[in-house]
Amino acid sequence: MQSLLLEKLVTEVNHHRNKSFLKAVMAVCALATLADGEIKLSERYRIFHAFAREPALRELDINKAVDILDDYIFALRQEGDGAKEVLYKKISRMAGQHKRARTLMRVAYLIMIADDHVHDAEKQEFRQLCALLNLEPGQVWDELSG
Repeated sequence: MQSLLLEKLVTEVNHHRNKSFLKAVMAVCALATLADGEIKLSERYRIFHAFAREPALRELDINKAVDILDDYIFALRQEGDGAKEVLYKKISRMAGQHKRARTLMRVAYLIMIADDHVHDAEKQEFRQLCALLNLEPGQVWDELSG
């Protein structure tokens, strides 16, 4: 009986962790995609590409992810800075979780370089995301671009 309860608890904890991580990933995607003020097809493609290639993202539900992304983008367009602060909180919960933080920044990087031109607004957003995750932006950018 105790082992069954323990198993259920572990399953619930993992589900909660994955749910929080999925929301953080989609928050990064929404912020990175809208950083330059527009959503490009190449950026959305990079999101799907990341889900297919990143081991940490493969276990997440892509259909749920797309729904969350669309909701976040809608909120950012409607509510602006208020929505941005909510998304930043979702991302900051991953600070101190090194592997997850690095995955978030890899996704942000892939989206930002999707159109082969990184705008100043995208660079600023990248720095902000790194700050939320307690990462050094220059070091992270260099590692990703190298």
